[in-house]
Amino acid sequence: MHITPEKIKEAAEALECTELKSFMFQEPTAGPLTRKRRSSRSTGRSSRRSTRGTRRSSRGTRRSTRRSTRRSRRSTRRSRRSTRRSRRSTRRSRRSTRRSRRSTRRSRRSTRRSRRSTRRSRRSTRRSRRSTRRSRRSTRRSRRS
Repeated sequence: MHITPEKIKEAAEALECTELKSFMFQEPTAGPLTRKRRSSRSTGRSSRRSTRGTRRSSRGTRRSTRRSTRRSRRSTRRSRRSTRRSRRSTRRSRRSTRRSRRSTRRSRRSTRRSRRSTRRSRRSTRRSRRSTRRSRRSTRRSRRS
């Protein structure tokens, strides 16, 4: 049930119609300031109707407040869940980036090592070739002389 400003006005008017107004403005010892209307039976009926209306409106307000509180609680729960999920995802992504960085570092190191080893091996082969050339030359010279 949706509460409109018109319904609120009606409820306020209904409250004013009842004997509550006269009761509110009474002093504790003095009698009622406003006289009670006792013209016919219709006044009693209207007051009953107005009290029923006010009861109904108050029930409606209670229900609407309950619904709104439930909705707000649900929304807060959902937002908390979403924040938790986003935090988890960011943590996972950070971990994965760290791992990938580590793996890239390792691969770089291994490639450097392999390059070094290939350079060394090339150097050693060059040296060995030089030495073999020299030795051949020397043997040729010795044979000639």
